[in-house]
Amino acid sequence: MSLTTADPDKLAIVLIDVQPYFLDKLPGDQEPLLVRLEQLLIVAEWFAVPVLATCERPIERKQQLPQRLQRLFPENGLSLTKFTYDLCAEPEIDAALRGLRRTQFAVAGGETDVCALQSVLGLRRRGWDVFLLEDCLYSRETDVSAAIRRMHQAGAISSTYKTLFYELCRTDDPERWQAQQAAAEARGFVPVESLPPRS
Repeated sequence: MSLTTADPDKLAIVLIDVQPYFLDKLPGDQEPLLVRLEQLLIVAEWFAVPVLATCERPIERKQQLPQRLQRLFPENGLSLTKFTYDLCAEPEIDAALRGLRRTQFAVAGGETDVCALQSVLGLRRRGWDVFLLEDCLYSRETDVSAAIRRMHQAGAISSTYKTLFYELCRTDDPERWQAQQAAAEARGFVPVESLPPRS
């Protein structure tokens, strides 16, 4: 059991292969997932947490981040492409991760049982803490419990968007976050309790 808490000064967010090629094959409604990913990008800016996004090649076929996420992507965010399932196995991405000088990574995207799984294992092999945002993951498979178990066994910390948000806030004192919340609301921030449920 991990007692590690997400720390905005140590944390980076990793979005793995959130691309139309994969999203269009998902069973059910994509909206709850995409709303959470939008909010994750807004919150990343709020708490000055760096973001690294990957897209699987060939980009001509699989495309980039959906436009609704691109418009919220931080100006200083990193967007890199890969062929490998484990993002750490791609030298350019591995160097970028190390260049962030962060020791905690919140992982979202997919697919849960392929690229997310292998990337989490890669991040853990490097000794970094991984927060697995389980309501921000996707897969074409309806049962990814084996992949989730394997990531937990490797030391990934179970989390959700809501849990991460409140860990970063740390307090309900309105004076502490008033200016940042106003800026976030201007970008489309939605209170956590108003998000559509994920089935």
